[in-house]
Amino acid sequence: MKHWLVAVLLLGAIRDKDNQGRWEKRVESGPDKEVPGFLVNLGPTGARAVLTEKTFIVRYIFKGSPADGKLRLGDVLTGVGGKPFGAHTFGGQPHGYEGPILDLGDAIDRAEGKDGKLTLHIARGSSTIDVVLALEVIGSFSPTFPVNCRKSELLRSRALKYLADHPESGGGPAHARAMVALAMLTDPAHEAAGKRLVLSWNEPPGPGTWTWGLSYQLITLAEYHLLTGDASVLPTIKAVVQRLREAQYDGRIVVWAAKPNEDAKAIDAAQQLYLGGFGHKPYVSGVGQNGYGPMQYTTILAVLAWQLAERCGVRTESRAMRNALDFIHRGTNEAGYVAYGGEFTLNNGLVDPVAWRKSTGGTNYVGRAGASLLAHGLSPEFPDSRTYVEKNQGYLKKAAKSLPDGHACSSLGFAWGLLGAASSDDESILRTMLDYHRAWFTMMRCPDGSFVVQPGRDYADGGYYISSRANPTAVMALVLGLSYPKLLIQGTQVSIPGVNPRALRGSLLASYKAIGAKTYGKAAVLLKSAGPGGAPMTDYLDGLAGRALEPLAAIDDKAELERAIAVLRKTWGGVARFDRESKELLQKLSR
Repeated sequence: MKHWLVAVLLLGAIRDKDNQGRWEKRVESGPDKEVPGFLVNLGPTGARAVLTEKTFIVRYIFKGSPADGKLRLGDVLTGVGGKPFGAHTFGGQPHGYEGPILDLGDAIDRAEGKDGKLTLHIARGSSTIDVVLALEVIGSFSPTFPVNCRKSELLRSRALKYLADHPESGGGPAHARAMVALAMLTDPAHEAAGKRLVLSWNEPPGPGTWTWGLSYQLITLAEYHLLTGDASVLPTIKAVVQRLREAQYDGRIVVWAAKPNEDAKAIDAAQQLYLGGFGHKPYVSGVGQNGYGPMQYTTILAVLAWQLAERCGVRTESRAMRNALDFIHRGTNEAGYVAYGGEFTLNNGLVDPVAWRKSTGGTNYVGRAGASLLAHGLSPEFPDSRTYVEKNQGYLKKAAKSLPDGHACSSLGFAWGLLGAASSDDESILRTMLDYHRAWFTMMRCPDGSFVVQPGRDYADGGYYISSRANPTAVMALVLGLSYPKLLIQGTQVSIPGVNPRALRGSLLASYKAIGAKTYGKAAVLLKSAGPGGAPMTDYLDGLAGRALEPLAAIDDKAELERAIAVLRKTWGGVARFDRESKELLQKLSR
C-alpha cells in the first residue's frame, strides 16, 4: 500500500543535462521574464547559460552588464583564468557542485579581489578565443565571512537596496514576503520600509488560511515585536496563534481509509501518529480531506512561530506544542534526517515507526534539519529538545552539500539550512557550510545587486517560478548580516537591544545563554561579575521581570500573592527588579 510515494531525490547542483526540460521554460513575470528559460546565472557577469558537463553555453545577456558587448549568444565557455573547467556530474548520489559552477564562482571572487579582470576561454564558432570581462573591484570574501568582511557588508547593502527599489518584492508568497520584511527590518536604512511591510500583514487571518501563511505571518510579526516593542501587533499575534492551533492535527485522526485486502486496524493505528502535525491546509477530519497528510516543514515552522509568540508574551497551549514536537520527533531518524511528511508511519506504505526512527540514512534536504534545529533550540523547556538539537547538528555536517536543493522551493532549504546552522553552538557547522558554498553565492549574484534562484536537483523545485529574485535576495541579506544578527531566526536565541551575540565571550556569553534558556536568575547572578558590558542584558532582564509581575498587582489576598510570587521566584529569583518589586507588593498588602 502506498498512499503517497516519496521519490528518492538527488543532490548537488543540477539534476540532469536537460534541467528537467526547464532550460527553455520561462518565468511568466518579474525581473527574469525576458530570460528564455531557467538558466544558470553566471554571477555578476550578467550572462545566463545552459550547463553541460564541462562548459556553459550562453543563452542570455543582460543589457549594460559586464558581459554585454563582450559575450555572444551561443558562446561556449570552456574555462577561466588559464584553466579548463572541471567536470560536473549529473545525477547519481550527492556530490556537490564541483565543475564549471564552482570554478567560475571562485574565479569571479578572485578577480573582484584583484583588478576585476575575468579572462574567459571561449569556443565561438570554429574559433577559440579569450574574452576579458571587466568586473567591479569589490574585494574577496574574508576567511571569516560574513563576519569581519567588507565584501559581505557591501553585498548585503546592495541586496537590501534592490529590495527597497523594488517594493513589489514584498508582495509575493508568504515565505518570500516574510523574508523580505525581516531582512529590511535588520538594517537602519531600510527599517521604515520593513515596518510598513510588516504592518501590512497586521490583520487577523481568516478561517482556512494555509498553515504556511499562518506560520510565516506569525514569525514576521513576532520578530518585529521583539525588535521594536510595538504592541500594535499583539492582537494579531494572538489571533494567529489560535488559528495555528485550530489547524493542527488533533483528536482521533481520520485521513485514510483501508483499501480492499488491507488491515483496517493497522491503517487506523498508523494514521494516529499524525497527531500534532500540520499539513498545507488546516486539518479537517475525513477521508480525502487532507491531501497526503501532515508534513515536517509546516509543523517545524508552526513550533518556531509559536515559540516566537511565547517570547512576545502570547501563550501557546503546552499540549499543542508538545504534540507538534512529538510529530517532528517521529519523523526524525537517528542520523538527524528529517522526513518530508508521514513516511515514518504510513505515507510510503505501512512501516515500523520504531525501526524508521532507528535508521541512519539520509543525505539530502538539510533545510528541514536546519529549521528543526532552530525550533528545538527555542524550546529548552522540553527536556528532549537538546537531543534533537544534537541530532540535527550532526545531520547538517553530514548533508551540508545539499543546501542548494529543496523540494517545491529551493529557497526554503537555502534559508533554513543556513539560519539553522547559524543557531548552532557548534560554529564549525556554519563555517563549513559557508565556505563550501561561497562560489555558489557568487554565482547567484546579479549585476543589479540581487540574487537569483539557481537550477537544482529536486524533481519538483519551483522556486525560480515562485520568486526568482525577491526571496533569494532577502535570504542572502539575512545571511550576509550574520555578523550582527538581530533576529531570533538568525540564531540570536533572544533579541536584546545593544547586544551582538557573536561578539560575546566569557561571563557575558554565559549570561546570554542563560537568558536564552529562560534561567533568568542564573543570568542575573552571572551578570553581577560581567562588568559594564552586561548593562543591556541587565536592563532586558528587569524589563521582562516587570512584565512577569504586572498580573500580580491585581491580587489583593496576601496568601494568594505569596503563592504566585513563590511560583515566579523559581524563574525570576535573583533578578534585581523581581526581588525588589515582589517584596514591595507583599509589604503593600501587609500594611
